[in-house]
Order: sequence, then structure tokens, then C-alpha cells
Amino acid sequence: MKNRIYYIFLLLTGLLILPGTYAQEETIKKEVRVVKPYEPRLSDAYKINMLPVMDDTLKLTTETTYTIYPKNFQPEYEFTPLKPARMESEYISKLYHSYLKLGFGSNLTPYGELSISNLRSKTLSIGAWIRHISSYGNVKLQNGQKVFSGYGDTDFLLHGKKVLKKSLLSAEAGVNQDWVHDYGYNPEIDTNLLRDDIRRDYLDIFGGLKLESTHMDSNHLNYKFQANYHYFKDRFKNTQNEFYFNGRLNKIFFENKMFGLDFGGLYLGSNMDSLPEPVTYINIKPWYSQVSELWRLDLALNVNLENESGKMMLHIYPNARFNFNIVPQYLTAFVGVEGEFQSHTYRQMISENPYQIPGLNAKGTDSKMNFSGGFNGSFSRKSAYHVRVSYSLVDQMYFYVNDTISGIGNQFYFEYDDVEITRVFGEVSTKIGSSAEIFLKANYYHYGLSTQARAWNKPDFDATATLRYNMQKKIMFELDAYYIGKRYAKSYEFARPEIALDGFVDLNFKAEYQFTKLLSFYARLNNILGQGYEIWNQYPVQRFSVFVGFTYSL
Repeated sequence: MKNRIYYIFLLLTGLLILPGTYAQEETIKKEVRVVKPYEPRLSDAYKINMLPVMDDTLKLTTETTYTIYPKNFQPEYEFTPLKPARMESEYISKLYHSYLKLGFGSNLTPYGELSISNLRSKTLSIGAWIRHISSYGNVKLQNGQKVFSGYGDTDFLLHGKKVLKKSLLSAEAGVNQDWVHDYGYNPEIDTNLLRDDIRRDYLDIFGGLKLESTHMDSNHLNYKFQANYHYFKDRFKNTQNEFYFNGRLNKIFFENKMFGLDFGGLYLGSNMDSLPEPVTYINIKPWYSQVSELWRLDLALNVNLENESGKMMLHIYPNARFNFNIVPQYLTAFVGVEGEFQSHTYRQMISENPYQIPGLNAKGTDSKMNFSGGFNGSFSRKSAYHVRVSYSLVDQMYFYVNDTISGIGNQFYFEYDDVEITRVFGEVSTKIGSSAEIFLKANYYHYGLSTQARAWNKPDFDATATLRYNMQKKIMFELDAYYIGKRYAKSYEFARPEIALDGFVDLNFKAEYQFTKLLSFYARLNNILGQGYEIWNQYPVQRFSVFVGFTYSL
């Protein structure tokens, strides 16, 4: 079969080749006429598919089937047992019945303090306190003369508190006895002052009651009532009976809206030439306060009624204050306006300047308007600051002026003026670690006066700096520095109408060593720089002094 196919293939090949051979010979002998240029072309080539394709009409598919048999998976947990919490009792410090503090310093300065109270009680606290300090030193005046500048202060107090079901009742009674000497006479006058002639004695017998609510929130009606009585007397039989009361009511009615009422009164019955008849002051102050997360608004109407020598005077002041938290806990801005009438008592004026003319009581001060604004907040958890600027209109403001009627000018009386006061106040406090802390405070004042030439005996600047350090809760150090700026005192000399009082720095240091829980020792250095500055015109203070002592709990 294969040979037969082979022979047929040869025969067909010969038939195809022979005619082509004869045609070539005939074409060569003929004439060829070219009509256009020759353009070679290649015919499309069709490749023979050498891979056979099988088209089968029967298709087979594979089907896969499976079955899931559910089965619970039980993981193995290993629990570590926890130790049960144990409540530990809070440590309660031991209380002692009494506290004793004794000391002695240069310039013959003894000091003693004793406090006695009951031990810890949930419902009752009662105790007594007594203190005495005196000095028998001398000071040198500007003329080089040494004068006796002794003083003394003795205080005795009985106090108690009773916890009731929904309130707290407090009571106190005591006696305060002071004595000073009017040693600051005019240094240009040649004179000798006897101690008995310039001695001043003051006696204050007092008592008071206070009742206040103890509710934990302001949704209840909270209240506070207080009444105090003082009998004040000097060496020259000038007396004044002072009865004072005040109270407060407040309650929240609508969520964060609080309404309240402050009220008070003062009665002065005096046996003095400056106040021959009783004087009464009444104060009523309804107020409203609203607080949100970012701001607080306080509004009030301050109404004061003054009754002196049968003459009634009414003073009304609008009060408002707005606080806004710019950066909560770090920066708060505030602005406000307020006014008030300030009454003065003989006891209050003597505590401010004990060298005033006996039996002289200052008139009331009318603070008509006080505009203020500023910032407060904190730099961190351990530091805080407060900056405030205020502008005040004050009528009948008093100033201390030396009395020259007696010639030596060692006593003071009051002169009054309507004043505009601009004040800039700044305060910063910070803690350094866990053992040290610093406090800085400063005030700048500018007085715009109507009739007086100066704000007599008022500084234009004052500052305070305090550094405290606790060394391992065993040794405590404290350094205080006070600065009082330049002041002016009124003079009646034609050639010198005013006397300039230079500014001064008073530097003090205190150290205390805690020997045991019951016993400690302390030392204090006063006026380290030894400056003989004048706290009032013609009244220089005692210079450098040392004070040592101890405290003991019984």
C-alpha cells in the first residue's frame, strides 16, 4: 500500500514540472514590453496548523461531594487564683490635750502660748487658748535719742463647737489686752518723755455665736447666722459697745441657678467725744449666681442704710462679676463692678494704728464704684497665678496725719478726701518638688486726690516674697522678705510741706527642728538687715533681733 502511494506522488510531480520547462524556453525567445515599473509584492502566507484539534461531543464533568460532622471544641483554661482584697484601717493620728510654745528674744521679748482642748469627738469640740508677747527694748530716733518702745499683747479665748443633726453650732468668748507707748515724738524738739505719760492701754472683751447648715449640696436651703459683741475700752475711759450680726441664705432652684440673700447690721454705742450718739448700719444684699462648664455669672444689689445722729442715708450699689474659662484650669478671665459702704469702729482703727488720738473714731468710707478685671489660673499642677487691675472711686477715704497741736506730734488724727485709686495686683505661687514652695505678691497704687497733696502714709508699691523648705519632714526653713515703697507724711512747716519716708526691705528667717513628734525647737531672726525704718512717721521700729524657743505637746 505504501509503495502504491509513492508511485502516484512521483507521477503527479513529473506532470507539474514538465509544462513549466517548455513555457520558459518559449518566453525567453519572445519580446517583452514593460508598461510600468516593476513593483515586487509578497503574497500572504498561511501557516498550516501542525497541532491537531479534537472536537469531541461527549463532555465529562467531575462532581465532588462532602459532609461536615459538627463537633464541640472544648479549650482548656487555666485560671490563676487572685488574692482576696484586704481592707486596711486608716491611720488616725494621735491627739494631745494641750500644746505649749515658749520663747525668748533680744530686746527683752518673752513669748508664751498654751492651747488646751478635748480629744477627738464626733459631736463636741471645746478648748481654751492663751498667748502673751511683750517687748521692753529701746529704739533710736533721728536725733540720736534712745526712747522706750515697749509693747505687750495678751489674748485669752474659750471656744467650742457642737455638731447637731443638720447644722453646726459654734461659740467663743475671750479677752484681749494690749499696751503700747507713744514714743515717736518730733526729733527736732528737745524733750524727755516719761513712760507713764505716753503709755496706752486697750481692753477688748468679746463673745460670739454662729449657726450654719451642714448640707452637702446646694439643693437644700443653706444658711449661716452669726452674732458678735465687743466691749472696747482705752486708758482714758473712752468706751464703745459694738454689736454685729450677719447672715446668709442660698438655694438652687433651677439646675445651676442659685439665689441667695446676705444681710447684716452694726450697732455702735459709744462714750467718746467723736461719737456722742449711737450709730446704726444695716446691709441687705440679694444676689443671683449661675454656673456652666465655661463661665460663671454673679449679680447682686448691695443696699446700705446708715443712721447717725438721727440722719438717715441710703447707699445702693450694683454688683456684677463674670468669669470665663478660656483654658479650663489654666486660664480664666474675669471682669466685674462692685460698690460698698465701709463702716469703721474704734477697735478696728486702733488695731491698724495704735498711736492715734484717744477716743477718735473714723467716718464711714463710701466705695462708690470699683471696676476690676484680670486673669487667674495655673501653669501646672504645682503652680498658680492671679493678675488683677482695678479702678475705684472712693469718697471720704481717711489718711493718718501727725497731730501738731501738742507740739511733739506723737499722735495721729484723720484727714479725708475723695480719691480715685488705680491698683495693679499680681500673685504667683509654685511648688518645687515635694519639699519647697515659693509665694510672690505685689501691689502698685496710684492715687488721684481732690484736696490733699498726697495720700499720706500710703505706699505706692509693696511686695512680699516667701520661701519655705522642708528637709525630710525634720527641719523646716522659712525666709520672708517684705518691701514697702516710698511714702509721704504731712508736715506743717512752711518750708517743708511734706516729709518723704524712704522705702525699706524687712528680711526675716525662721528655722524649726522637729526633734520628736512631741518636741521641736525653733529660732527666728527678725529684721536681718538691721534697718531702722519708720512704720509710721516718727516711729522707727526695733532693729535686728534674735528669738529662740521650743514647742511641746502634752
